[in-house]
Amino acid sequence: MIKNTWKKAVCVGLASLMVVSALTAAPKKGKKKDPYKSVEKQKDPKTKRVYDFKGMEVIIGDWWSDADRTPATKEEEDRFAWRDWTNKTYNMKVIQKATAGWGSQPQFVSNFCITGGDENYVFIIDGRSANVGVKAGLFYDLSKITSVDYKNDPKYDQGCVQKLTKGDAFYAFNWGKPEPKNGMFFNKRILQENGLDPDLPYDLQKSGKWTWESFEDICKKVQKDTDNDGVVDVYAMSSFNSEFSYAALDSNGGSIIGRDKNGKYFNNAGSENSMEAWNWIARMFATYQLPQAEGANWDYFYTAFINGETCFLADQEYNAQPNGRFSTMADDWGFVCFPLGPHGNGVYKTIHDTNMCIIPSCYNAETANKIAKAVDLWIIDAPGYDGPDAWKEGYYGGFRDSRAVDETLELMAKTPNPRFDTLISGLSQGDMIWGITGGYQTPAEAYEASKNVWQGLIDDCNR
Repeated sequence: MIKNTWKKAVCVGLASLMVVSALTAAPKKGKKKDPYKSVEKQKDPKTKRVYDFKGMEVIIGDWWSDADRTPATKEEEDRFAWRDWTNKTYNMKVIQKATAGWGSQPQFVSNFCITGGDENYVFIIDGRSANVGVKAGLFYDLSKITSVDYKNDPKYDQGCVQKLTKGDAFYAFNWGKPEPKNGMFFNKRILQENGLDPDLPYDLQKSGKWTWESFEDICKKVQKDTDNDGVVDVYAMSSFNSEFSYAALDSNGGSIIGRDKNGKYFNNAGSENSMEAWNWIARMFATYQLPQAEGANWDYFYTAFINGETCFLADQEYNAQPNGRFSTMADDWGFVCFPLGPHGNGVYKTIHDTNMCIIPSCYNAETANKIAKAVDLWIIDAPGYDGPDAWKEGYYGGFRDSRAVDETLELMAKTPNPRFDTLISGLSQGDMIWGITGGYQTPAEAYEASKNVWQGLIDDCNR
């Protein structure tokens, strides 16, 4: 009996010990390691405590984002995890999602800015809404936001901050490095077959000698009349006429539309620098551009470049996506800034035409400042992706060489030049571009034919 009692006591004791051990060990086993434990949480300067937005939801409304999509890359996965941590840390919910389709976004934005609602929005807009919204007083004056320093914080895109202004007031922002835009793609095989270094455009750009003149010298060498019948058989370039024109104007200190120090827009297409560029554009297209064959698609110039029929293509960087237009191109290719014109001031750059973010003016100052600060915290780069060159990682995969990113995109990101013609509602750039590049109007004729219509649109925008 004593033995049995002793055995029962031992069993009960062991069982109790196991339960206690299990209870004390369980928390250690199930504890998740905080990957951002070393990150210093930002504090509200008023309360001296970590920001607490008390569950506030802020929607960054665009026309393309799916808030529920799964990350497609390791970088996206890390960014999603970081933003989830940011939302939880500051007790908020900032999301980016489509609020309307591309066609209906301007009306959706306008309606909400006028009527207001329970939602807290930051809207992404383009030129269709820009000056219309400023004139109607639909957008919050960001110079009055005290919770965020848009003009001095390096995470904000200054090209965008400067784009939508009126006197000392400004109404738009965006974050990150300015998106690379217009440049020049080139075929390395064609250069090499014509006795030129396949990296010649890179080397000329690096030395500051990549100019209209050096570009045209190469065009002369690669363009061929192979059967000596006086007809060109191999053309030097097949460029997108509008993108070539925007970049050529910009490279010579010109533009279609300018803006003065008071924020007033003016027709700059007929200025000395612009007309010099228009005349050069006309000559380059008449001499070196592959003509569109009868019945060919509008984008024949892409097909020609991809097939290795032409050496140069002026267009935007977005063609160089990992699975994009040039990903299956057989020939090796590179990408440089557009060559400098005689009045380009020696600065290689790109045209800046990114979308803009606005805060509706229907909010009071307290709400507007909270919305601005919540987004300001949410857009901070994830640890490991916050170095000075981290922005480049998303571009390497789309190019055939690193020089396109480390040299060309570096220059483009350093000096973005705001483009204003897209802010003039109703203005058709083709009024000048199509006639000039098509060869059926001189630049002077195209300017004279369009200037009165354009002036009416500009005056309406400036009112």
